[in-house]
Amino acid sequence: MKEKTTSATGQTPPASQNGTSKYFKPEDFRCRCGCGLNNISPELVAILDKVRETAGIALRITSGSRCAKHNEAVGGESDSAHLTGLAADIAIASSHERYLVSKAAIAVGVDRMGIGINLVHLDIDRDKSKEVAWLYA
Repeated sequence: MKEKTTSATGQTPPASQNGTSKYFKPEDFRCRCGCGLNNISPELVAILDKVRETAGIALRITSGSRCAKHNEAVGGESDSAHLTGLAADIAIASSHERYLVSKAAIAVGVDRMGIGINLVHLDIDRDKSKEVAWLYA
């Protein structure tokens, strides 16, 4: 059994503060090309934990960190938030799941999202436009 750490106040810190996630493993965010890159933002992981809790459904990450080579291979934007570990794509199996994930993301403060038939992209890149939602063809 994993031992819990405690903060200076004697309370167990949130998963985002002790470098762990309640729902995700580090390998969920590694670059899919096999290079091993995992520069995912702990802040993003904490937000994804909140999205998962709020939506009430399991989330499967299909893309987290991306190296430049893999980003180019999958047709990602040259300034993609995946390159800096500030984005994740979530697999979506139905319109109801898309609604739950999108609604939960907005509820927890995500203000950048891309919507596709089979995915929802969430990112927290503060250098990009806020309060936007785009569609993937």
